[in-house]
Amino acid sequence: MDKNLQIPGQYIIRFQTAPVVPAPFSHFYTLKMDIQTAQDLRVDFDIAYTDRDDLSEDEIYDEGFSTDDDYKWRGDLPAIWIKEFENIFESSKIIRRREESEFEDFIEIELDENDKRVTIYPVDKERWSYFLQEMMQAIFETGGRENPFELSYVEIDNESKTTIDLKASFAKKEFTLSKNAGTVRQLDWNQLQKIMDTIYKAEFVPDNASENKPTKRGKYITAGDGLWYKMGEAILETTSKSKDLSKIEALFNALSK
Repeated sequence: MDKNLQIPGQYIIRFQTAPVVPAPFSHFYTLKMDIQTAQDLRVDFDIAYTDRDDLSEDEIYDEGFSTDDDYKWRGDLPAIWIKEFENIFESSKIIRRREESEFEDFIEIELDENDKRVTIYPVDKERWSYFLQEMMQAIFETGGRENPFELSYVEIDNESKTTIDLKASFAKKEFTLSKNAGTVRQLDWNQLQKIMDTIYKAEFVPDNASENKPTKRGKYITAGDGLWYKMGEAILETTSKSKDLSKIEALFNALSK
């Protein structure tokens, strides 16, 4: 098949989490992409969370979800997402037969081919799942359901205070850093996943966090929930042998240079 992106063109992506994914995390969605020009992307998005009938509201909320997570949105995404879709679409291995696995997400793409609609299946599902997760965040952000990602790291010692602010817009695919409210500098977008993986590998304990901005000696993180997490008290090692906290400290030491 011709793997060059069709402009204008209409693509429909259907996604479903692997069968082994439990509620409330299991979900499916349909993403309709109407590409009119290289700068004009209209999206129709419809997501539904599944298999929740046996869960109580408290169990759903405890996992960071709510009972009204299903979401529909129609609107325009920034043109950067046309290029992102083109890059993954044209570089992926594609097959025409439907393959389902208990341990893999299900992804299919419907498109026009020789004046008829056909369905194809990307082989590199993990790569597509991550791409679609980022695109879904861009939709939530553009639609006003979620704010851009923001995280602040504060280190206070006897003589000084250092603040590092990280901000990431999924809609624009922009990642920035500022130190002590100074000049904002651009970071490579690919650093975001590594940084988030490093930080959130540690255990965050909301019950030990504070709503007040820190003033005492220590190292703290806040990430949009209104709480300040002190390392060693509200941010803990995941195991007795893990080095999660030292890796977080090393990460911000490197970013502050």
